[in-house]
Amino acid sequence: MKGEQLFKHIISGQMEGSLGDALRNGLEKASKVYERVVEYRNERYNHPHRVLRMPVPVISIGNITVGGTGKTPMVRYVCETLDTAQHTVSVLSRGYKADNNKKPIVVSRRGAVDVSSFISGDEAWLLAKTLPNANVIIGSKRVESAKIAVEDMQSDVLVLDDGFQHRALGRDADIVLIDASHPFGYGAVLPRGLLREPLENLKRATYIVLTKTNQVDSEQLEALRAEIHSLAPLVPVAETIHQTVGFQTLEEWSHNGPIHDISDYDGTPLLAISGIGQPSSFIANLESYGFTVQDMMSFGDHHDYSEDDVVKLWQHCFKTGIQGIITTEKDAVKLSQVRAIRDLKIPVYVLVIGIEFTKGEEDFKSYVLQIAKGK
Repeated sequence: MKGEQLFKHIISGQMEGSLGDALRNGLEKASKVYERVVEYRNERYNHPHRVLRMPVPVISIGNITVGGTGKTPMVRYVCETLDTAQHTVSVLSRGYKADNNKKPIVVSRRGAVDVSSFISGDEAWLLAKTLPNANVIIGSKRVESAKIAVEDMQSDVLVLDDGFQHRALGRDADIVLIDASHPFGYGAVLPRGLLREPLENLKRATYIVLTKTNQVDSEQLEALRAEIHSLAPLVPVAETIHQTVGFQTLEEWSHNGPIHDISDYDGTPLLAISGIGQPSSFIANLESYGFTVQDMMSFGDHHDYSEDDVVKLWQHCFKTGIQGIITTEKDAVKLSQVRAIRDLKIPVYVLVIGIEFTKGEEDFKSYVLQIAKGK
């Protein structure tokens, strides 16, 4: 069992017996220390003089748990909404697993991508690839990135990617995403659970968006709505699902080729591979749209694929008779740069995902556009 899987096996309670109890008790003690650190940090940033305000609106999109809640599709959606209103937008991302994120690096200028994904990290590069009218900047010091966006790029709106806990940069909107299928990280802060800070801090959000609501039943969704209302009664809530736009071959995806409709899928048995925060959501999406998933392989979040990985994928498909591979856009960023992937004798497909609002889209759009006009 891999480290990430073992960790979730422990905190979820699946590891039973005295060993599981002892490990969870140890993690509980560590969580109390972590929670105090988070509380101290939040208290510091509750003082306005510790926060830098920019002369343009800042919209933060983040979450309260570790793992995939759908931030990248939501950042894309918000940027496209702002673009239709003729705003000049810059996305400020940390650049997870980027080679050099100590000082800001411009990943793209109005869609012209300047660096590889090994420098930018997969999510920032994906945003740069799919947002032709936005700028994307990475760097752990988001304040410095913001200055570049405003002073050098004349951006009139900044979108702070994964910004809920990054409070040094002031914001005009704090949009928090909650994955309906894994909402509250086992109910405990790191490392006992997957919460990045206590649930009571949801009150700090200005808008909450539930994602992947089609992956839970109506009773679970209603219970989640009630719990969120009790935690943050004054915060408006919208609801979305992850909507499959279609699929492409890896070659088509790499060159912005055509996107095929799901009806074009011919039923080929597939190996689903992913290195994302919630691989089960990827599988659920595939199966809900009729893809034949014969087997799956999960890697760690933000996995850097290697030539050896591709060889293992091919060997697995050869032994099992699987005739194709399908993966996520985030994984395609790294896979497309591995030379061996081009030599595979079977097709590699990329599932293209967007978000679709099932509740509150017009109110949410109006909110985003109103914030963008605010200064």
